[in-house]
Order: sequence, then structure tokens, then C-alpha cells
Amino acid sequence: MAKSYGLGIDLGGTKILAGVTDLSTGKVLGSAKKRTNSAEGAKELLGRLGDVATDAIADAKLPKGTFVTSAGVLAPGQVDPERGVLLTAPNLSGLGNLPIAESLEDRLDLPVRLGNDVQGAALGELRFGAGKGVDRLVCVFVGTGVGGAIIRGGELDRGPSATAGEIGHLVVFAGGRFCGCGGRGHLEAYASRTAITRVLLEELRRGRPSVLRDLLGAAGIDENAPGGMAIRSGLLAKAVAQNDELVLETLQEAGRYLGLALASAINFYNPERIVLGGGVVEAVPLLLEIAAPIAKREALAVPGALVEIVPSKLGDNAGVVGAALLGAQSVQVAGLR
Repeated sequence: MAKSYGLGIDLGGTKILAGVTDLSTGKVLGSAKKRTNSAEGAKELLGRLGDVATDAIADAKLPKGTFVTSAGVLAPGQVDPERGVLLTAPNLSGLGNLPIAESLEDRLDLPVRLGNDVQGAALGELRFGAGKGVDRLVCVFVGTGVGGAIIRGGELDRGPSATAGEIGHLVVFAGGRFCGCGGRGHLEAYASRTAITRVLLEELRRGRPSVLRDLLGAAGIDENAPGGMAIRSGLLAKAVAQNDELVLETLQEAGRYLGLALASAINFYNPERIVLGGGVVEAVPLLLEIAAPIAKREALAVPGALVEIVPSKLGDNAGVVGAALLGAQSVQVAGLR
């Protein structure tokens, strides 16, 4: 049987990652990456998506006579999967109503399907990663924002508005911090990298000692840069490795709120397993180590004892693989159940 290859594009708040995936094994054969730079506007972002897609296809060096047959794109925010339009995206400089699928279909001459970022990543984890064989699964990814997805009966449950699983907008502090979506007290305002960065930069400006000053300086980053864009996950990991008090204190707070939200998910949905991933969790496993025991302690005793809380197996490739699977579903080449 001839192999099928799909292109997956993971559009994040700070980077775009694309890869060509073997749809039978989940192996990523070629990839490309660019900065998102959403502040430059919609036209530039759509062009960048096309560029990273063609770069990934070229990098894959597929065997002669084989081709990429479909493409999927995952985006942070609310999407209209039928029209292939990104409706709203607070973590993409407020861009909205972006015709992503149409733009890429014109550029690539391939069928393109658009989906929510964590919902797509959950497909990857379900098929090839930490969710394989699990009927009731919750996936939570912590990056620029916080996203979630629900697997029920071994299938992705999107809900009637395709927003099921949006744990990042669960209220964890009534009347608390403003969230990028306009609400208050949402998990994303406490546990995302944007929120973590905002707290850290405020403390640095107050004069708190931290190795972050040296790390930011060495990376050529102005500590007065806008929140959410200044402190990358890798710099957080370096600060944790040096036992920086400010960073550890901030992560402890973020992990506590994440744990409380997970406890609510356990009580409400009773999942067999929760998969935690995303750039922050990948770079700083401490966040999972803080959140998991809090979630189990604060959940009801029986579902809390039953649930497993595990890291993503696909890591950075979860979105790319999931996007490729999503695209393949539209042309039925992946043999998905």
C-alpha cells in the first residue's frame, strides 16, 4: 500500500511550525519554522504561512513519485472549520476573520482544513502519542495561551461551536485579572506564558533581583518589551536551572492555578487521562510537577485517584502531526477511524 503524506502547520502566538508527516506512522519527515510576527498584519501572516509550508515540503525530500496529498492548519483561538476561517485570536494581535484555508489552497494547490490548535494536537496525541487507546481524554497545552481539548469515545468532541475544551477560559479567580479574550479571572490570565511574562516583567521593574536580567540581556531582549513576547520558554528553563527565586515563585503560582483548573476538569468530565503539553510545559516540566498533585488533591477522591496526568509524547510535533491528520480527514487518505 502506497504511503500517504500530509502537511501540518501549527500557527502559534510566537512561531509557526510546519512539517510533512507520514500519516501511517506519525513520523515528521521534514519541517520548517518562522516567527509569527502577527503584529505586521493579516496579509503578511498569510504569506508567511505559505512560505513555511513550501519550505517544509522541500525539506521533506519525499521519495520520487510520492506527494503531499492534503494539508491542515491549527490556529489559537476560535475557528470556523467549515469555511476555514480563523474567527478570533487574542494571542495573534487581535487578528480575526482570516481566510487561512482559502489562502493556502490557492498557494499550495492542496485541500486545506483549519482547526483549533489544541484540538488538533489532541488528535496527534490520540493517534500516535500519550493519548493512544484512551476513550476519555483531556489535553491541555500551555504556551502563549492555554488551550484544551476533549476526547470522548476515542473521538474529538468539538461541541456545536467548535470550542469544547477551552479550559484556558475557565474562571479560576472571580473578578481577577483581565484575559486577552476580554473576560476576567480566566486560567489563561494566570498560567500562560503571556501571564507568566507579565508578572515577571512587573517584578523586574520593581527592582526584584533575578538572573532573568542577565539572561534577557544576553539574548538581546529589552525587559521593557510588551508582555508575553519578551521571555521565551527556554529562558524560563534556564532561570529554573539556576534556582531563580522570582521565576520559581511565579511558576508556583501559575502551576497552582493550572492544578485548580485541572481539578475542575476531572470533576466535570471524569477523564481517564490528562495530557499536558505546549511550549512552557516542554521547556519547564516543573509546571506539570506543581499542577498534577494539586489537581489530584483538589478533585473528588475517586476520579482524582483514577486519572493519570502525563506529559505529551509528541512534544513540539504534536500540533504538526495533529494538523496533518486533520487535513487528511478531509480527503480520507489516513485510514482514520
